[in-house]
Amino acid sequence: MGWLLAGVGVLVMLANVGSLYALLDYRLGHRLPFQLHLRTSLYGILRAALAASGMPWEQGQYEDRGDGVVVIFPPGVAAQPVVDSFPDRLICLLRRHNRFSCEPARMQLRVAVNVGPVYADGHGFSGDDVVYLCRMLDAQPLRRALAESGAELAFIISDYVYEKLVVRRHSLADLSSFRPVRTRVKRTPVHAWIYLPAGAPHAPARDRSATARSD
Repeated sequence: MGWLLAGVGVLVMLANVGSLYALLDYRLGHRLPFQLHLRTSLYGILRAALAASGMPWEQGQYEDRGDGVVVIFPPGVAAQPVVDSFPDRLICLLRRHNRFSCEPARMQLRVAVNVGPVYADGHGFSGDDVVYLCRMLDAQPLRRALAESGAELAFIISDYVYEKLVVRRHSLADLSSFRPVRTRVKRTPVHAWIYLPAGAPHAPARDRSATARSD
């Protein structure tokens, strides 16, 4: 089965990396240089944002997902910074990256955060909470919020993280900045909270249909 690692799971996926990126002809190899640049930039930005939040990259473990990464922090690493300072640090770094990048090299990120037991073996991470993390990230309300707001970052946390780290521990995060999400992704009910950067318009977080699903 592998060994058990209970900690904070942070899943970051690269999406909507610039309106011109999707128009580049992959058959001519135009996309590859941008893809490799964005991949390198994603890791650099993530490492810097975590370090600036008091969560050094070296204290966690990661699993590459091609256009994203799962990062797992073990017990003993404080989880509070993941909602207190990490989103704002990440936003600042993303904005700086985009400011000095041509349009195809600009990026938007969706980030999901959950807390729970994670199983690890030679093939990577597994467990119900890892699956739920991926379902949150794929939720249509999160995708829609990012697309409609034009923000650099759309951040989603589980109900558990919201209750334990935001509400009960008097997080530095502004409660009014979070919007509830109630949806289904691949038949999995998702109850979570979306955070968008200050100043970005908030898109509706609830699915238009009670039976809507993300494929």
